[in-house]
Amino acid sequence: MRYTNIINSIRNNSSRHNFEVLSEDEIKRELEVEGIPKEYIDFLREVGYGTVNGTYFNFYSGLVEVDEILGHLFDEDSHPELKDVLLFGDNFSGDAVGFLTTDNWAIVEIWHDDDLSINPTEEKTFEEFVVTMFEKFN
Repeated sequence: MRYTNIINSIRNNSSRHNFEVLSEDEIKRELEVEGIPKEYIDFLREVGYGTVNGTYFNFYSGLVEVDEILGHLFDEDSHPELKDVLLFGDNFSGDAVGFLTTDNWAIVEIWHDDDLSINPTEEKTFEEFVVTMFEKFN
């Protein structure tokens, strides 16, 4: 399994991390998204969805389009580039994180207080993003 250390961290810190496992039907629905990274599917299958360190970060139960989370902040005509982003979580403060599907599924942040700009993360892969996040709380 790819995320054994993260699963152990969640089990050892159950008062800080709250995760639920997805059903295989829910996983299959995500697999319908063309090009979806395997490491993301592995995370959903092994770890699931939930919150890290209370309200530090929220992993969604699947990918969502930007307008589902931040639609109240923009119209698609003024930010057409946001149609290329699928979100997998947010920081509970209005900033979301997801994949830029037109850039080899790069990990990006969308900052709500910077005109919804798309910003690359330091982490180059989803797995690196997740591992880095959980290392902060071990």
